[in-house]
Amino acid sequence: MPRPSRWPDVVQAAAKVFSQKGYSAASLEDIAAEVGMFKGSLYNYITNKEDLLFAVVRSPADHLLTEVRRIAGSDLPPSEKVRRVALIHADIIEDNLPYVQVYLQEIVGKGISPEWAAMDREYLSLLTEIIDEGRRMQIFDSSIDSHLAARMLVGSLNWMTRWYVPGDRSVARAQASQMADIFLSGSLARKSG
Repeated sequence: MPRPSRWPDVVQAAAKVFSQKGYSAASLEDIAAEVGMFKGSLYNYITNKEDLLFAVVRSPADHLLTEVRRIAGSDLPPSEKVRRVALIHADIIEDNLPYVQVYLQEIVGKGISPEWAAMDREYLSLLTEIIDEGRRMQIFDSSIDSHLAARMLVGSLNWMTRWYVPGDRSVARAQASQMADIFLSGSLARKSG
């Protein structure tokens, strides 16, 4: 279905309303009021509220996964890959906070659709592979559980949505870099002697 020109406004309004009220409590009337249109006009854009939920999270989720794939496939050292993943995660939060909040509150771990579960698994798998690469190269401690470490880092970065106030990309990136430093200092292989 072609999207008329107010589609970006509708998606932005849905993100704001879902972020504030939660998906279940939000109504199409709330979203229509936020965007300044009648509820019936929303049906020019969607068939149901779930269409809006997926529209809200699609672009940031696709962008994050595309960037993490690129980073994972690069020739960078594993420690720099971890740092770059943390930075792109922070950039996504800076640019799309309400959208990311909706994704984390309404989709992650809820079994909404196999597609979203596959995206989450791929993100964790790519980060796990980066950590495994660092373990094989003896950059990271061989005793760490790569999957657990990946979950820990992603969880820490996702938690930024609870306390970070957007407005200064350098602050978001500095905080993500500091998280990467903390993660890496606990993951690096120890020199014997």
